[in-house]
Amino acid sequence: MQVSRDASNQLAIDPNATERLSSLARSNPKEAIRQVASQFEAILLNQMMASMRSNGFDGEEDSSELGTYRGMLDQQMVNAMVQGGGTGLADMLARQIEGVARIDQAATPAASSGMLPLPALPAAAAKAIRKYAEAAGTATAAPAPVAIPSERQAFVSTLLPHAGQAAERLGVAPELLVGHAALESGWGSRSIRHPDGRESYNLFGIKAGGSWRGESVATLTTEYVDGKARKQVESFRSYPSLEAAFDDYAKLLEGSSRYQHALNQGDNAQGFAVALQQGGYATDPAYARKLAGVAQSLLAR
Repeated sequence: MQVSRDASNQLAIDPNATERLSSLARSNPKEAIRQVASQFEAILLNQMMASMRSNGFDGEEDSSELGTYRGMLDQQMVNAMVQGGGTGLADMLARQIEGVARIDQAATPAASSGMLPLPALPAAAAKAIRKYAEAAGTATAAPAPVAIPSERQAFVSTLLPHAGQAAERLGVAPELLVGHAALESGWGSRSIRHPDGRESYNLFGIKAGGSWRGESVATLTTEYVDGKARKQVESFRSYPSLEAAFDDYAKLLEGSSRYQHALNQGDNAQGFAVALQQGGYATDPAYARKLAGVAQSLLAR
């Protein structure tokens, strides 16, 4: 079975698509099922693209405008992939949905058209997708590990032993803290150093501020004002060791009312990242997406 690709020259963002699909479900339910399956495949591919965007492009200058246009480009690329044959997932889903539809219809003698009526289609789709996901989970006992470049693996191996105690205090997985350090420091490539070359061990980009009584170091950083990236010099905290850096980071999150929703998130990278951004940890409008992507890649190793 091949899912219909007759909308190959439509835009990925089509405000009339829902109305057309509703009409098609009344006139040709079988074709409607196939198009719904194709749209589910597109959703999955869009999520994959977003995940890849969040993990790459070190040093990329981001902005809300760039993110909008890049998202539109990604959607159009996904649309082209699906119309060109896709990954085969849509065909499998369509077969599964049609199978569920036939089973449900056999159990309902009042229906005589050979396919499910329109109101039952979403339920059939949900049942089929749930069954497909359960089968996939049974076939794969554990997620495939994500390959991390050797230099990044060395960064992770160095920090994980130091992240454990701070992570326990915060109620989150150590990988979330290492992921945060990776995002802020560019996997260690953008470490903040003193003019004499000494390491500050400031892995989390914590600024000195008026209440800081320890050593500090000034460096050029990127801040976002009205969604636009700007370079400016800021003063950052300096620590004598990695242990001190993680301890201060934990104190910052524990002691600030702004970050209370980031605590006790376990391995929920998305919840942790969103809570930090909403608390004002960084000015980058895409910060939560980037942080969640890095942390999730470490959790999936």
